[in-house]
Amino acid sequence: MSRLFGTSGIRRRVDELPDQFAVNLGRALGSVVDCKVAVGRDTRPSGPRLESALIAGLLSTGTDVLEVGVAPTPTVCVAASEHGAGAVVTASHNPPEYNGFKLFNREGAFKPKEEDMVEGVVKSLKFIEGAGGSKKQDYTGKHVKLIEGVVGGAEGVKVLVDCAGGAGSTVTPKLLESMRCKAKFIHDNRDGVFPHGLEPTAENLKRTCEAVRKSGVDVAFAHDGDADRTCAIGGDGELIEWDTFLTVLASQSRKVVTTVDASMRIEEYCKKVIRVAVGDVAVAEGIRNHKAGFGGEPSGTYIFPDVHMYPDGIATVGKALKLVADGRFYELVEDIPSYPMERVKIACDHNNKEKIMNNLKKSLNNLNYSDVDGVRVEEDDGWVLIRPSGTEDYIRITAEAKTQDKLDKLVKEGKQWIKQAT
Repeated sequence: MSRLFGTSGIRRRVDELPDQFAVNLGRALGSVVDCKVAVGRDTRPSGPRLESALIAGLLSTGTDVLEVGVAPTPTVCVAASEHGAGAVVTASHNPPEYNGFKLFNREGAFKPKEEDMVEGVVKSLKFIEGAGGSKKQDYTGKHVKLIEGVVGGAEGVKVLVDCAGGAGSTVTPKLLESMRCKAKFIHDNRDGVFPHGLEPTAENLKRTCEAVRKSGVDVAFAHDGDADRTCAIGGDGELIEWDTFLTVLASQSRKVVTTVDASMRIEEYCKKVIRVAVGDVAVAEGIRNHKAGFGGEPSGTYIFPDVHMYPDGIATVGKALKLVADGRFYELVEDIPSYPMERVKIACDHNNKEKIMNNLKKSLNNLNYSDVDGVRVEEDDGWVLIRPSGTEDYIRITAEAKTQDKLDKLVKEGKQWIKQAT
């Protein structure tokens, strides 16, 4: 049996997720944890089936279950932080034909060692037995109060939110009402019909951006399917570039954590920047280790430790709206420079990745580089990251520079280094 957990829980095509798989996952989770488990799901049509099977597995081990129902992943995390553990049936921003599971403890997402424990029990089929109980509880109100208690109000700000037909529509409207905003919502249905792709990309949000232009709002936001990530759209209908939005949010903290593939602009706006491996688990760990005030990735996942320790697209909306209300949001957006950046994929057989990366490090030992995750070579006016993909047969090159000529040079050098290391 291949490994169950990937870089963000379990994600598979729905036809590869039979009921028995979910039952056994619930049995394994219930055999590993010794606490109540909060369970929720996003709006995918396959969600109720998989949620019921997962809960049945948990109950069969004597584990008590808190049924949160349709809710954003960060809302279930709020429940998990209170009760000890949580599980969400979601494939996040993957297409509707996928679904999956994310597991949580009090501090956020399960770490790889915890996932390995659950996976070991699934494969051994050595489950404990018992009879647990369950009850339904709505955690959206607690989630809203938690965010509002940190950000306060944004009275009168005109905002539009695209909920993507996902679970964000259960919480974000309540938050904006509580913050006294003048809010409009599109795609806030929860019937399993998705108006566009679940990932908030420029391609998927073309019609949303047009709606923003016609709406007369001050700012807009778009969630993914389970609302753990969010992008921002200016009142003019232009998508605010991911690294720019990341830098805006990061600029509000003296010490921040971000990933090796994020823009160098963050260093220009934050006093202390700690770079970690790609992935929200690494970001959360970095926040804890360094007592940072913020952590985020250029993929649209942002962690605010004054709220909780998991990426929260709804808290992101609240934090950004506070900046809009204070008149600082667009000042920052306009002030942050835009540097050219390029991402390139080089085909590489999975079995050769380790050898190539080891050879690369040896050949670059006279250069200033970090090997936190792949190899990131730093120069005064740019950087290049060479990193093997964790899910595909590629080695990825990401580069950024203050000029296009410098960027072209860095990408060319990156390709040459990989060729020499092969």
